[in-house]
Amino acid sequence: MRITAFETHRIPVNHRGDWIFVRVADDAGNAGWGEASGSGDDEAVLAALADMATSLQQDECDPDALLDRLRQSASAEKVPRTAASAVEHAVTELVARRLNKSVAELLSGGGSIRDDVPIYANVNRMCRDRAPETVAAAGRQAVAGGLKRVKFAPFDEVTPDGLAVAGTGIAGPGADRLRALRAAIGPDVALMVDCHWRFTPETVRYLGDLARELDIGWIEDPLPDLDPVEMQRLRDASGARIAGGEALLVHEDFEALIRSGAVDVLIADVKYVGGVGPLDRICKLAADHGMTFAPHNPSGPIATAASAHVMAANTNAEVLEFPFGEVPWRADFAAGESLIGDRFAVKGPGYGIALKPEKAGTRAT
Repeated sequence: MRITAFETHRIPVNHRGDWIFVRVADDAGNAGWGEASGSGDDEAVLAALADMATSLQQDECDPDALLDRLRQSASAEKVPRTAASAVEHAVTELVARRLNKSVAELLSGGGSIRDDVPIYANVNRMCRDRAPETVAAAGRQAVAGGLKRVKFAPFDEVTPDGLAVAGTGIAGPGADRLRALRAAIGPDVALMVDCHWRFTPETVRYLGDLARELDIGWIEDPLPDLDPVEMQRLRDASGARIAGGEALLVHEDFEALIRSGAVDVLIADVKYVGGVGPLDRICKLAADHGMTFAPHNPSGPIATAASAHVMAANTNAEVLEFPFGEVPWRADFAAGESLIGDRFAVKGPGYGIALKPEKAGTRAT
């Protein structure tokens, strides 16, 4: 195989930032897509991708050897690792398309795979206005779309330093958003909360009591340090499961988090861990320890599809994050992406979708 084309595409999305994609193609006309969004420094990621383009477009190579090289050479720093991850999952799709297989089939090695995987609605990204009524409307929209689990990150005003000075009163606006969301989605829809490491050990009881009040079953990244003793206190206070791992980059750190017992659900992001192969390995690591896995994915269509294919090949993969309602033109931009209720269809060849950059920002009528 010889890589003959390497393109990057920067797609404006909304106040949360842009999507960054890379497309690689071979000398037989096959192509694969990767995603490098959300690194925190898009310019640096694009520069790193430009550097990688030159090294990839050289002599013929063995596809498996190329994937091994990409996975082993990924930096432990977030920005270059995001670029390398994007190229890895682009090449992974390219290899699958060369074989006329889905990526899930490639990962399963001939084992059984799922035709679809469950998703939950992350409605945080669609709520630029943070008023409780806006959050409630987003929740109602997700439920009307058939979603059975909804996640929100409500605590904009909360920081560990702020809590130390002002106490839990600064969490009041976030609690009001959550109460409005629970009232809007009703008692039968699972409510999940992402805390973005904003709370402290001294406020674990407050967070636990709020979770009990609103029947929140999933608390994500509550403290800057996911200390196992404090996480057990939070479990006892809330009755909820603890999810964490999105900020980790390398396999050894995921293994340490699992062994600590601090989390019940391991989360990891295909855009940062090195790509599809490393994400699959992390998922299997969780399975080896009897733990469920849920890809972190406040992302565009390629990271979503790549994560879904990893889930389809692993029975312990529980649910996929989906940034519900982020842009109205996503279905036109990502041709072939198929959601039915709370299920994401897993199709091939490759990831089973085709990006149409010319459709960004537009919506067919």
